[in-house]
Amino acid sequence: MNIKSLLLGSAAVLVAATGAKAADAIVIPEPEPVEYVRVCDAYGAGFFYIPGTETCLSISGYVWYQIGAGSYDNVNDTFGYYDTTLGDGFMKQVRTRLNFDARSDTEWGTLRAFIRLQATFGSGIGDGPVSVDQGYIQLGGLMMGYSESFWADSKNGGPSNYGSHTWGGLYYGYQQRHLIGYRFNGSNGFFAAVALEDDTLGGEGYMPDLVGKIGIAQGWGAVWARAAYDESFDDIVGVDGGFAAQLGLQYNIASMPGTSIRVLGFYADGDHSYNVGAPSCSPGCVTGGAEWSILGSLNYQINPTLGIQVGAQYFSDLYVAGTDVSTGTDAWAAEVGFVWVPVENFEVRTEVVYTDRGEFQGVAGGYDPDGTVSGYLRFTRYF
Repeated sequence: MNIKSLLLGSAAVLVAATGAKAADAIVIPEPEPVEYVRVCDAYGAGFFYIPGTETCLSISGYVWYQIGAGSYDNVNDTFGYYDTTLGDGFMKQVRTRLNFDARSDTEWGTLRAFIRLQATFGSGIGDGPVSVDQGYIQLGGLMMGYSESFWADSKNGGPSNYGSHTWGGLYYGYQQRHLIGYRFNGSNGFFAAVALEDDTLGGEGYMPDLVGKIGIAQGWGAVWARAAYDESFDDIVGVDGGFAAQLGLQYNIASMPGTSIRVLGFYADGDHSYNVGAPSCSPGCVTGGAEWSILGSLNYQINPTLGIQVGAQYFSDLYVAGTDVSTGTDAWAAEVGFVWVPVENFEVRTEVVYTDRGEFQGVAGGYDPDGTVSGYLRFTRYF
């Protein structure tokens, strides 16, 4: 009887325990998978995959602090404005820039979207307004949006973009525009680009301006030609559009890594959108850009962290502003710059520009200007 009771009791305990386990079971949930940010090396350093997508994103930019000065009795070419009320003193400037660059591969090539946010704080007190400085889409070689004119930068062709070796570049016709363009990079360094650019409903309204360039870039340097047609110029002075052209050459000195010589020649048949401009003068002088201009520039890399740039530009036969009427006035400009990078992503840059021009009989009488000197010291942190 004792053994029987023991067996029956043991069975009862097991049944009760089984029932309790079935009723009170604790289920521990599986942890959610964590998707860490992955590095994307398909487009160079700084890109990462947006979690859950195959789109690569890069966030970059810079902050600079700049101290500038100049002779204020004429236009200050470094800062690009005229003000006779300024006395002697320093002009301060802070600029902040943030770039968002998203890219992914498609059967039609790389699909890209680029956004640049920028704010510039001048000498006044107060915050600088943030604006969308650039925004464009690229699919393979096709590009559409708002960015630099292909006359200044087609995003291909290496040294064929911009002007001299300095940040300011002297006078090369920098401007930003709405555009639709196509860029081609072939074998052996061959490159080409063409763009239809907004003329802000000038001229016939529906006809855009046209820019094209072609060239070759290899280890020894590059050579290129560029041309542009300003369709809306015919509404200004009654001529049939405006034409501009540029020839350029850069030679890289093999025995001096980082050192190169650049020569650019410009022509324009009037003072229109694709004229590269010229040194400005007081309101009594009504000249614009030149018919011909030649620019020479040298970048000498003293060592991996220190470089010096020198350049000069001559302007032959300035036009009356906004017309194709010659004045017979010439001008010239010269520059010197230093760039020091003591540590990675930190740059110290200084540039000084001197401009001068011949005498001109303007609407306010004779004008025989003194030369204008302007320059700055800038500290930049890139990221």
